[in-house]
Amino acid sequence: MQTYSLGRHISWRVGLAVAALILVLITALCALIWEPDDHLVYRGTAVDAARAVDRTGNRLTLDTARLPERVRDPDGEAWLYAVDERGQVLRYGDVPQEYVEFLKLSPALRDSDIRSIDPRYAACLVVERRDWGRLHVLVGGLTTRGFFAEIGPFLTLILLVLAIPVAGGLMLVVPWIVRGSLGGIRQLAEDAARIDMTRKGPLLKAKRVPLEIKSLVDAFNQSVSKLWDTIAARDRFLRDAAHELRVPIAIVRTRASALPRGPARTHLLGDVVRLENIAEQLLDLQRIDHGAMHWAPVDLVALCREAGEDFAPLLLDAGYEFSFDAPEHVVEVQADRGALQRVVINLLQNAMNHGGGQGEIQLIVNDHTEILVCDAGPGVPADQREQIFSPFVRFSSTVQGSGLGLHLAAEIVHRHQGSIRVSDSASGGACFTVSLPADAGTEKPRR
Repeated sequence: MQTYSLGRHISWRVGLAVAALILVLITALCALIWEPDDHLVYRGTAVDAARAVDRTGNRLTLDTARLPERVRDPDGEAWLYAVDERGQVLRYGDVPQEYVEFLKLSPALRDSDIRSIDPRYAACLVVERRDWGRLHVLVGGLTTRGFFAEIGPFLTLILLVLAIPVAGGLMLVVPWIVRGSLGGIRQLAEDAARIDMTRKGPLLKAKRVPLEIKSLVDAFNQSVSKLWDTIAARDRFLRDAAHELRVPIAIVRTRASALPRGPARTHLLGDVVRLENIAEQLLDLQRIDHGAMHWAPVDLVALCREAGEDFAPLLLDAGYEFSFDAPEHVVEVQADRGALQRVVINLLQNAMNHGGGQGEIQLIVNDHTEILVCDAGPGVPADQREQIFSPFVRFSSTVQGSGLGLHLAAEIVHRHQGSIRVSDSASGGACFTVSLPADAGTEKPRR
């Protein structure tokens, strides 16, 4: 899906809109200024002609070679009248008699364009500052008609004074204004990224955002609130169901323990243990999600030894050999002891269910704060190892299980900032490795 920058998009659009508005205004002004019947003298020609005038001593002089070609054309009607601050006058060509009185005022005038419907009276007054003083030069007799000839000087002035500065200002000011206006949206995006969809918390606050975005924020808050309510209802159901299952599971366990030894009793006790483990793991996840875990230093060696002692009779009844290997010293981590012990039992239960009913099941603890449960069964194919921890995944319909135990175990391990993976064991079966973050000073003498 293609995305774009809203700030840049708005900046360009606003800039183009303002530029178009300026162009329309300039066009309208040009249309108002232009008169088709007017005659005028092009200012550029008048300026070039004024530069041919100089002063030598007390007299004004004219270098005709420097005059524009149209001014010095013998067949033309061009004329030039120059006067300095001292009143020295220089004439060139046939100056209209009507300008004689007007030209007496030229030292008091500024640059001017004199338009006329009569081409004889169209002229341009140029005022220049020289080293020796101010010079006024009036050039006429060079009639010019046409839109661009008449509007050209005005357009140049508008471009230099208005259009270019405004365009430059827009390039700087509009993005700055847009960025400031979108600051609330950026803050809103950062707040949304911090929302935990699995845990109720503060909703988004629609501050400094446009009205259109506020409606989107309100809809998002409503959806998140409904999601939180749904998750809370699910958590309550799972918690209540897990609590309610404890009593009937305990009754079934007691009755199963009273049965004569044999395959039926072993399978039944294994199923009961799995049910107990799943119920307790559901409660563990609820406690973790609500910050009710009992975090404390836990010795992995002691924890795994107790879990192995509790589960070993079931493994032996099911036809397996069982071994436990661990260091002689303490291997300590920060954990919830009950939740972590149920992870170990879950892995032993999984090994019993999928180990093929023979061979050795190993429970190992090493100095790297790792717990390993290995069996001699068929193992887990490499292409299924990433999916085996997903909920309700079962790759064999002949093996009992809900497909939920490994997922719950993995969730508890991840809540402990650890990881769980499966690989091949030395005997060719599956080997599950739980890696937990080490605590400071892991090796302590055993008492």
